[in-house]
Amino acid sequence: MTTENNSLTWEFWLKEGDQYLKASKPDAKSNRFGTQIVYNLLSMSLEKYIMAILDFNKSLPENHTYTDLFNALDTVISIDSGLKNRILQYESIQSICSVDKFEINDPTEEQINDLKQALLEFKGIAHQACAA
Repeated sequence: MTTENNSLTWEFWLKEGDQYLKASKPDAKSNRFGTQIVYNLLSMSLEKYIMAILDFNKSLPENHTYTDLFNALDTVISIDSGLKNRILQYESIQSICSVDKFEINDPTEEQINDLKQALLEFKGIAHQACAA
């Protein structure tokens, strides 16, 4: 997913977040991707939305795990704890950032659907936070 000028600006991150979210579930009735790929697309969308908000506020995360992204986000805006915890519960589906513990699990359709709904809510927050 790229833009014409490929500048890493908050506008770039926001557009990328929208594109990954849209790619995670096309408008068709069924998804051609398995749950692992959809989880990765949703995770990329979350990362891009948080990067947009952080970049808009001239800040960066220390790392790109769900927890690290939300920790950085907490320094610039307040996110409803229910929504935050709803998203964070899915961080453990993949543990790929540790040298000691590399783990990938298959998320269920229910988990994917819940994460997608949470990210649809988060999309609105990201767009509103970057419109200020």
